[in-house]
Order: sequence, then C-alpha cells, then structure tokens
Amino acid sequence: MALVRRIARPLLAAPFILEGVRTASQPEREIDVYPQAFEAVDSALAKTSTPDFLDARTIIRASGAIAAGAGIMYATNRRPRLAAATLLLTTSVGWAGRKRIWELSGEERMQEIQSILTDAGLLGGVLLAVVDHDGRPSLGYQVNKFVERSKKNAAAKQRELEKKAEAAGKQAKKRVDATQKKLTSSRG
Repeated sequence: MALVRRIARPLLAAPFILEGVRTASQPEREIDVYPQAFEAVDSALAKTSTPDFLDARTIIRASGAIAAGAGIMYATNRRPRLAAATLLLTTSVGWAGRKRIWELSGEERMQEIQSILTDAGLLGGVLLAVVDHDGRPSLGYQVNKFVERSKKNAAAKQRELEKKAEAAGKQAKKRVDATQKKLTSSRG
C-alpha cells in the first residue's frame, strides 16, 4: 500500500500544483470570471483598516501560492492530511466559480461538463486523502489512548505515593512511640 500512495500522491497533486501556480502568476483569470464580486471585495477591504497593498488580486495570488505549496507538500508526503485539506479549501471554490456552463451550448457545453466532472473526481480524491490515515490511527484515537495511559500512570503513581505515605506514617508513629517511652522511662 505504501508504494501505491507513493505513486498516487504526486499524480493527484499535479493538477492542484499547476492550477495554484497559474492562479498565483495570473490572478486576472479568476477576476475575469466575476469582476463584480472582486470589485465588491476590494471596496469592502478599502473600508477596513487592512493595509493598502491587500486587495482581491493579492488574496487570489496568495490562495494560488498556498494551493501550489499544499500540492507540493501532498506530493512529497509532508503532512498529507493537512495538505489535502488545504487543497480542498483553496481550490474547490476557484474551480466552482470558473465554470460557466449556463453561458455555453452544444459541444462546448459537453466539454465543460466533462471538465467539471473531472474536477469533481479530483476533489473526491482529495476528500479521500483528507481522511486517509496511512495505516496509522486517527488523531482522536491517539488522544484517547494518551489520556487512558496518563490516567493509568497517574493511578499507579498515586498508589505508590500512598504506600510511601503509609510507610512514612508508620515510621513516624514508631519514632513517636519510642520517644514517648524514653521520656516516660527518664521521668520515672
């Protein structure tokens, strides 16, 4: 199974890396799809206290760079679940927004529908990658086991300390008794 993952991860990551690089280098492709939405984002950002250099174009560039970086991380098996989740978040919105099938007809429309289904298949692969544990237990399971081990260790330590305290109490009682005997014998 490790060999399959070693081959499959770069293959699944390749389109995301390419799309991320294209988006980072040419954010206008995204802006041209919904220019009104990006103008609204720019005007909303202008009304806030964000820095002047932060606009919709910069946000799109950053999103593309993040997607390309996450694709590279996934392809090289560096934090694959986090990388897959990042890919899912950064690219699904962009892909959904770029498809204008309502404006197309005939063969062009069928090609666009086929492209959408291909993209949906890639997103399905990324969803599987997000939940893939790579043969290791999930984080929740690991946390539960850690808590159980900690409780068991704490209980063992408590029993050990109780035994030591009991032994110290017995020893203190013996010393007190011995001291009382000395005092009574020296008085009497």
